[in-house]
Amino acid sequence: MATTQAAKNAPSTRPQPLDPSFPHGALHVAKAKGAHWETGLREYFEYRDLGIADATQGKVLAQVIRPAKPCDEPGDLHTHKLNFQMVYVLKGWARVAFGELGERRLEEGDCLYQSPEIEHRVVEYSDDYTVIEITVPADFETVSLAP
Repeated sequence: MATTQAAKNAPSTRPQPLDPSFPHGALHVAKAKGAHWETGLREYFEYRDLGIADATQGKVLAQVIRPAKPCDEPGDLHTHKLNFQMVYVLKGWARVAFGELGERRLEEGDCLYQSPEIEHRVVEYSDDYTVIEITVPADFETVSLAP
């Protein structure tokens, strides 16, 4: 297919990498090699902060979550006070209960959006369950409702 001169001169629609010298922002890369994992909100999970909270001045949190230990009982029923929460399953599976909405089984490749302050609890998960979670804002309150 021939490319016209106009097409050659048209601005690219591809996202351009950010560079600290650009007036609109900076580039942040979170390398997998040597990544730091720590326990956090839930003691049965390990969290890898991807550095997005710092890069966005607290507007967005992105983290990878995986089991720190096998699932031996359901987690607590809780809500999160935030504006947005999304989970994408990288590996494994989990069963999550959403108050009166019932349970959902999440499997590799599934994406979950849950509305703010929805009651939920992780009921069960596979040993290799691994997700990316994105929240807005990065710092939010979790309210435990029942053990």
